[in-house]
Amino acid sequence: MRTFAMGEKARLADLTGATALRVEVAGTAPGTDIAAFCFALDASGRIPAGRGPVSTARPASLESAVALVSGGGADAAFDLDLDAVADDVHRLLFVIASVGLEIGLDGASVAISADGADVAAFAMPPGTLKGQRALILGEVYRRNGWRFGAVGQGYRDGLDQLVRDHGGDPADVAPEEAAEVVDAAEPETPAVATPEPEPEPEASVEAAAAAEAEAVESEPAEPEAAPAEREAPVEPEPEPEPEPEPKTEPAQLAASVEPEPGPEAPTPSAETAPDERPSVTDVPCQMPVPTAVTYEGSGDRILRIARPVPEGPVVAEITGTGPGNFAVWTLDTALEQDKLLVNEIGACHGRMLLDERGTHTERLKIESDGPWTVVIHPPTAAPWLTGPVTGDGPEVLRWTGPRTVVAMTHAGSSNFMVRAYAEALTPGEDPYLASLANAIGPYEGESIIPVGPCLLEIEADGDWTLTPEG
Repeated sequence: MRTFAMGEKARLADLTGATALRVEVAGTAPGTDIAAFCFALDASGRIPAGRGPVSTARPASLESAVALVSGGGADAAFDLDLDAVADDVHRLLFVIASVGLEIGLDGASVAISADGADVAAFAMPPGTLKGQRALILGEVYRRNGWRFGAVGQGYRDGLDQLVRDHGGDPADVAPEEAAEVVDAAEPETPAVATPEPEPEPEASVEAAAAAEAEAVESEPAEPEAAPAEREAPVEPEPEPEPEPEPKTEPAQLAASVEPEPGPEAPTPSAETAPDERPSVTDVPCQMPVPTAVTYEGSGDRILRIARPVPEGPVVAEITGTGPGNFAVWTLDTALEQDKLLVNEIGACHGRMLLDERGTHTERLKIESDGPWTVVIHPPTAAPWLTGPVTGDGPEVLRWTGPRTVVAMTHAGSSNFMVRAYAEALTPGEDPYLASLANAIGPYEGESIIPVGPCLLEIEADGDWTLTPEG
């Protein structure tokens, strides 16, 4: 049997010739319930809409050829038939999560066996998880055949955060249903009653059950939180030369962000709507799904922008189509130029990070002799780095995997820089994580990506590639 370290990967064919595998996961957490899950991801690394995980609530999946055959809580076993996995399933994540009280996991492990023989094992020792409430223990994925990776990626905000980070809907997981089945699957501890001289055992049991049912029914229901009231969007007054009207992406709900209107500032047309997906308690979700906001215009402009998320970095997708010089800066609160985002001659397009170091940009300075478009995206909308990625200019990529090696190339003649930033700001911690590359001209080399989720900002003037190991 091969013992894996966190981030280590291997071809399953090098470990066993079998395609019918048993995957066993285990975890510990003080005073709370634990549930085990197997999520099926598509080629983009996302959980397809409506595809719930294999768990005690859904013990088998024909799409992923996975079946939960025992346990489902602190110890669970999944049977996996690699030959039967659907073609659109590219990655299987084996997960444990705390689904009771908000208590972090203590330790966890995953093991693979075939034909009764141990094949691979990976363990997270107690004390190494540091308050994580959900954990991707391991993954089985396609890359020139099937491979196994020891992941060990934790989520402090629990299973909902893990699901959202992979493009899924937490409502499809139903962790409270899983918790109930976990409780039912574990051996029940018989109630110990104080012995009394006369009552019959049957009567005592029935009375206790009736009292328990009455107590459950009498518990007051928590009041449902009403969706926040939304202000009506402010309509700009007509002007001889109207300011660019921001647009919102139709596929997502709008963010609750509304900039201060002014003569020079376009008012976003995005409205805020409560998330209509039901939560596991059938109370409307109070976290609106952030959306992109689009601004279109022409010529020089001081553009006031709205943020799709209240704090942390956002992604600016900028396009210029004029024939001359096109430059875009962020402006600080004193209206001084801060970060140069674009400085090109002729048509250009790229994605850049805003506020990656904790600032809060409200305006952009645009110099242009032609039409332009600015789209402000939430960080989760950045393209995902799940395999080899190529580009030919500025880009922002999102990494949600473990600490791993990445190979990089650049065929341009100017700067090639790749920097990693935390996706979410943590008080007291520097959001800047690492510099992966800093070169001028052609480049070929390797570096290490920090554990995700994080954002990679790429500055380049020619063709480039990024290929994570595994």
